[in-house]
Amino acid sequence: MEEKILKTNVFVNDTVFNETVEQPIDVDFTLPDFCPDISKIFKCRAVSRISSKGMNGKNITIDGYVCITLLYCDANGKLFSHEYQYPFSKNIEMAEECSGGNLCVRSKCEYINCRAVTGRKIDIHGAVGISVKVFKRKSTEIISDIDDCNIEQRRGTAPATVPMGYAEKYLMVEEDIQIGQGQPAVERVIRYDAKPCVRESKIINGKIVVKGEMSVWILYCPDDKGAPQSVKTIIPFSQIVDMEGVTDSCECETKSCVAFLEIKPRSSEGGAKCFSLSAKLLITCEAFCGNDVSVILDAFSRKYQTDMKSDDICFENICDTVSEVFHCKKNIELDEPISSVADLWCDIQSLNTRFEDECMLISGTVVASLIACDIEGSASYFEKAIDFEYKYKLSGDTDLLRCSPEIDIVSCGYTITGAANIELRVDLGINAAVYECRKILLITDIKIDESKPRDRISGCAMIIYFTGENECVWDIAKNYCSSVEEIMKINELSEECLPENKMLLIPAV
Repeated sequence: MEEKILKTNVFVNDTVFNETVEQPIDVDFTLPDFCPDISKIFKCRAVSRISSKGMNGKNITIDGYVCITLLYCDANGKLFSHEYQYPFSKNIEMAEECSGGNLCVRSKCEYINCRAVTGRKIDIHGAVGISVKVFKRKSTEIISDIDDCNIEQRRGTAPATVPMGYAEKYLMVEEDIQIGQGQPAVERVIRYDAKPCVRESKIINGKIVVKGEMSVWILYCPDDKGAPQSVKTIIPFSQIVDMEGVTDSCECETKSCVAFLEIKPRSSEGGAKCFSLSAKLLITCEAFCGNDVSVILDAFSRKYQTDMKSDDICFENICDTVSEVFHCKKNIELDEPISSVADLWCDIQSLNTRFEDECMLISGTVVASLIACDIEGSASYFEKAIDFEYKYKLSGDTDLLRCSPEIDIVSCGYTITGAANIELRVDLGINAAVYECRKILLITDIKIDESKPRDRISGCAMIIYFTGENECVWDIAKNYCSSVEEIMKINELSEECLPENKMLLIPAV
């Protein structure tokens, strides 16, 4: 029988390791001499970044750092900041080796607490959550055809998306950012941030062309001791990522994140009029190609005993992609009156994705951080939460779907509507690939034992059978070792699914 069995390979991404580990943050530091004493801490902001990672046998090594920015005011109510980088290294051991596997690492600061021990010494405690995933392309051999007229085969099609590859590439961005016309020269930087967002990824035979934009925000103190000034700009970026075997018929899910960021004032004649930006971006690409696979869902021999082996295989298919900007806003009341806003930035605090009523719902909370000044120029800090829910209409069975969306803060703005009232506006960039995950039980091996004939019903040519609830022709034929085609022909059936208590004539084997 072996020479009559046709086999084929199906490919899926097999997750070998998937865990989240915690990296504690325990540090204390003293402000440098050029920083004044702390009168009041406004905000201790921590951003974790992965600098490098590697996998050797069972061991995973991760290096990164936490960029801690301390925002505070001095005894005169003036705004100051200090940046401290806390490096970390993490070693993780897997249960088994994974040669040729892909390593994906993401990190997020879970919490951060700080207190001023003295006017110059800071004590900080917190934790970073590091998500580590190792996966590789797995091949499973299944039976796709059996050349034997005595074997009944229930054929089907698996709507599969074949994983073609996973690639990462770092991109260095060096840029000079000019301050706005009429803005005073820079004395010192108070706060800065940058968020990259992929706008387009195009596949051209073995290469993925990635285009995106990096939004940059800078808050600085001018050298004329005036009110803090802000600079916002967008830096376009592009990168070519090599991936063998991909063609323009494939689909690609592309993401980007910051692995390193530094922004400093650049001095020149007449004072610092621009900033020097140095950033290291990580571009990740995961490509898939649609390839429906012809499969055998079930089989049996009408003559001999059959021994089959099956395996549950999860086929994933990209059924939809999302690339939109979602607008949300909220009117808030402050604890005290303000005259102006020096700085506004937003961070995504929580995120949840669920599927219901043929829709994908992405909900979460954005925390808006606001530095404002009163009429006398003294700074105050406010923190407000903005809840949002984004709805995207889908088609198909939502029970089979999964999605890990990438949500970015595209922009944030405000309008002062009263002495202690403000309207906050946040634009969220939503990029996501929606996967349909369908598990199908497929035959991986079949053996026909010709020494063991099937039991035969003697003394009759036909069997009268009355159907039960939700029965189909295949199950009846399998039970009586009969032919599906003959049962449907004799009983003049047009459909395999049958109503209850229908009388059938079944040919005896």
